[in-house]
Amino acid sequence: MLTIAKGAEATISLDGKEIVKERVKKGYRLPQLDEALRRRRNRSEAALLRAARRAGVLVPQVIEEGDFSIKMEFIGGDKVRDIISKENCVEISKNIAELITKLHGSNIIHGDLTTSNMILKGDTIFFIDFGLGFFSPRMEDKATDLYLLHEALESTHFNILEKAWDTILETYRHAYDEGGKVIKTLAEIEKRGRYKER
Repeated sequence: MLTIAKGAEATISLDGKEIVKERVKKGYRLPQLDEALRRRRNRSEAALLRAARRAGVLVPQVIEEGDFSIKMEFIGGDKVRDIISKENCVEISKNIAELITKLHGSNIIHGDLTTSNMILKGDTIFFIDFGLGFFSPRMEDKATDLYLLHEALESTHFNILEKAWDTILETYRHAYDEGGKVIKTLAEIEKRGRYKER
């Protein structure tokens, strides 16, 4: 197995055509608490991946679920972060927004919507890494998902931010029944953010 990424929570390894995500022990936590947390987060991520597929969002298929690890299919392709440009940002942003509406329509919060967690394979976008995700029907949580995406676009893709973000909001509003309510909540979150910066 080849280790391809190490994060604070997990190690990602490539095993042939499969990815293994293993949640690492935390020495500073009580062993029982550490095991319970890692087991719960692992179970939650596997459940989110399965629910996302049922909602029509392409994600890696879960092949095997252990107590602290998930074996899933490897998605070959390019990170959206590396290929989004002025020329293709409208089309890609529209696609991203449609996928988010499917997640939110099933009360799935991704929790880390960045272009690094989106892979373009052919003409299709896959969402990966639901490690910070959870289920929630709350407008606030859905709006926060969008807010974090805006923050990611602002820091990584400033040159296309306006065009990409306008497309995402426009598509989200029209493709999701509660899109208008979520965007209204998003405006309130942005206002609170600006207030804190003063």
